Amino acid sequence: MTSPTPLSWASYLRWMLTTLAICVALVGAINVFVDPLGIFGSPRIPGINATKPYLDHHRDLTRWQAARRVCAGAGIFGNSRAEIGFDPRHPAFAAAGLSAFNYALPSAPASTIDRQLKWLASIGCTPKLAIVGVEFNDFLGTTKAVPLPPVDAPPQIDGKVLAETVFSLTGLQDSLKTLALQRARYGATLTELGFNPLDNYIAEVNNSGHYVLFRQRAEQNARAWRRMEPAIQPASGLSIDQQALEAVLAGLEAAGSTTRLVIYPYHAEIRLIQARLGLAGLFDDWRRMIVAMAARHPGVEVWDFSGIGPEVLEAIPAPGDRQTHLRNFWEAGHFKRELGDRVVARAMGEAGADSAFGLRLTPDNIDRALADDSRKLQALLATPSPLLAEVDDVVGKRR
Repeated sequence: MTSPTPLSWASYLRWMLTTLAICVALVGAINVFVDPLGIFGSPRIPGINATKPYLDHHRDLTRWQAARRVCAGAGIFGNSRAEIGFDPRHPAFAAAGLSAFNYALPSAPASTIDRQLKWLASIGCTPKLAIVGVEFNDFLGTTKAVPLPPVDAPPQIDGKVLAETVFSLTGLQDSLKTLALQRARYGATLTELGFNPLDNYIAEVNNSGHYVLFRQRAEQNARAWRRMEPAIQPASGLSIDQQALEAVLAGLEAAGSTTRLVIYPYHAEIRLIQARLGLAGLFDDWRRMIVAMAARHPGVEVWDFSGIGPEVLEAIPAPGDRQTHLRNFWEAGHFKRELGDRVVARAMGEAGADSAFGLRLTPDNIDRALADDSRKLQALLATPSPLLAEVDDVVGKRR
């Protein structure tokens, strides 16, 4: 048996390196063409890559690249409640002569919104109208005044991003997931305007029922709130979220933008758990704080959709019920687009919007509004019901 000559080894190595280079180039070309994250602006072709998957990596970059291309006249900001509930294709935006984009990200505090607005200002894309969701949980547990960190530069498509999204097996997996998504009935998707319709939860409800989703969220909330200090601001100075929200309002005011601060609709289960844990008064104090902050900035309106009313009293299906699909909520913390459409219509002043849902809070009516809401909450606490029994079971199990 003859051993390979040096020449044959060199030919083999050249062939291997050439094949490897071709494979890497082919993978890169596929990933750029399919563009799962939508960061390259590749054409969206129906049946191939028109529908993009909802991915848990490079979220800042994904939104930023899409936002730069759209440069929308209206912006939706906030956390996952806004991302899932507020559709930028709502007709109220078009009626106002504005395109809209949803910048909201899961767990995004006010500092993230401030950062996003500063990035938009740097390219001349500050929205003329901003719907900004504000979250009680972001302020809860605040006991120390910490300086607001400086805003970093917008995310860029650099060598690291290319390595992770183009020339990698992860990027190829994302591309294959995108191709499969085109034929999926209930896929996790993200629209080109930043909206997450949460269609994948339809399958969750079909498989497990709404009750499981509500119960998991209720237990998570109870655990989290028990660990937090019952405070929404430091004894002296301002918290990061206070400073960030002030910066958001000041920046929008300086740009001449119209701003709507939105207190999200929460299912009554959340309000009742808060009351059982002694946080109801603190929630009212937080709403007063938001109104006071808004009053310092002309052109800012505060719209409260957290009050007790028929929309948030939707009955939770019984355990094992996989047939019932709720109209307004996925679970207690996240409302559906159908309810979000009503929020947007009301906050935007759309003709025909339901005036019984939501209330604009001002320094003149805040005390009266909170007193009325407190009476409704206390009535729920004093009246035996399946919802109250569920709340007491959750809270009791965590004592």
